[in-house]
Amino acid sequence: MPISEEIEAIVNESGNSFHCRVTNYLKTKGWSTLVSPYYMDGGTNKPREIDLIAEKHWIFDGRHPDQYGAVIIKLFIECKYIPQPNVFWFSDKDTAAATKWLVSNTPLTANNMFTKRHHYLASGSRVAKLFASKNKPNAENEVIYKALNQSLNAMVYLRGKESLIPDIESGRIPTLACIEMPVVFCNSFADFYRVEMESSSTPQHLDENFQLEVNYAYLDINEKQRNDYFLLDIVDFEKIDGYLNVLEADKEAIFQIL
Repeated sequence: MPISEEIEAIVNESGNSFHCRVTNYLKTKGWSTLVSPYYMDGGTNKPREIDLIAEKHWIFDGRHPDQYGAVIIKLFIECKYIPQPNVFWFSDKDTAAATKWLVSNTPLTANNMFTKRHHYLASGSRVAKLFASKNKPNAENEVIYKALNQSLNAMVYLRGKESLIPDIESGRIPTLACIEMPVVFCNSFADFYRVEMESSSTPQHLDENFQLEVNYAYLDINEKQRNDYFLLDIVDFEKIDGYLNVLEADKEAIFQIL
C-alpha cells in the first residue's frame, strides 16, 4: 500500500524524527543514551518525560590507585524542531554564578586556570537572558520555554541517579567525577535572531551555538523551595560536532585538576 503524502508529512515534520537523528548521531560518537525516560515530578506529583539522557565517560589513570576511574559527562537533552522565528536578548553572563556552579558541581576549583577553560566560562561573556516568538504572551507555547523547562525539570529530579554505562553502574569502573548539564538541540538556527539588552540594536541572525542563563525555581525531592542558577547550551544540530569537541575540552580541563 503506497504511503500517502499526509503520512510522509507527519514523519518529515515530526519532532520525533529529529529526536531520532540526535539519538542515533550521539550513539555513533560513543555516547550511551536513554530515550524519553519518564520520572515523577515532585512539585506536581505528575509523570513527566525528557527527550533524551546521554552519557559518555573517559578513563583517568593517575599515579596512585585512588586516581583511577571515570570522568563522566551526562547531558539532559531536549530536542526541538524550530517552526518559526525566535528572538533572544543577550547581556553579560553572571561569571560569578557560573564559577560557583562549576566549583559546586565539578572537581574544578575557584581561581584556577583550568576552571576558566570550561566552556561555561571560556565560551564568551554574553548569554541569552530573554526570548520570544510570535506565540508570546502565552509563554507555555514558546518552544524555547518548553525546552528549558523540560530539560531543567528533568535534571533537578534525575541528577545523581544511576549511570547508563554498565561497567560504571556495576562498580567495575569507579567514578571520579560526573558532570551533569542541561542542553537543547535544535534542528536549525535558521530562524534564530539576537538583540542586545543594553541597546535598541537591529536583530542579527544567530549563527553559533550559545548559552541561555536561567535562575530556576523548583521544589526539590524534599519538597523544599530552591532557586538555582543554570546555563543551558543551545546547540544547532548542524554544529553538533563543534559542541562535542567543546565537551572533550571540558574533560581535558577536569583531567588537569584531578
